[in-house]
Amino acid sequence: MVSRFNIVGTIAVIVTLYASCLFAGEVDSNSSEETRPEVSCELKVRERYEFYDVEGKTLDELRKQMKKNGTKWTDGNVYSALTTWDIKYRYDIFNDNGRYSIKSVNTKVNIIYRLPRMTVAGTDPELTTLWNNYLARLQDHECGHKDIAVKAASEINEIFVSLAGFTSEDELEEQISLRTEEKFRQLKVLQIEYDDETRHGETQGAILPANDATRLAGA
Repeated sequence: MVSRFNIVGTIAVIVTLYASCLFAGEVDSNSSEETRPEVSCELKVRERYEFYDVEGKTLDELRKQMKKNGTKWTDGNVYSALTTWDIKYRYDIFNDNGRYSIKSVNTKVNIIYRLPRMTVAGTDPELTTLWNNYLARLQDHECGHKDIAVKAASEINEIFVSLAGFTSEDELEEQISLRTEEKFRQLKVLQIEYDDETRHGETQGAILPANDATRLAGA
């Protein structure tokens, strides 16, 4: 008997702050490789940008605008940029004479960036250059968070490929939950470590040069 089931799951629908701070698999041993079809994997990534406006004639004015209009997080800090990610998966189960495995998996990653946008036209050319350089480095930092999420989604697909030869659908789905939840936990740790290592993008240049005692990033 061969049958297929369609299941929809999600790793997380989550909004997680990873940004510049303004102030600071194996194959299951029970698998039946003779009858199991090749697993079809698909990974899609969608990116979207949102902006909030800032204006000013000096670096200090721009900082104040970002402090006012940026993202205030649950830790009490205001951040100049925000990256959110959402990983979802859909999979088909293949049943061959009572042995359950994955037939196909489709994983999607939705990324949303929230970034500042300077709105005043005719600003001093030097200030504009400083701003554009800062924004480019800030976007590079945020893309780093996206890359970490996409890599995790790819590894989730690999998890599905490794799952084969279970005696019941429930047993297979239990393994899916256990392994994907662990991957999700690892992903959150990696995102935090990335911000720690880059000091929220400061080491990557995502900081406006100080023309006074105030810094854009860091404490």
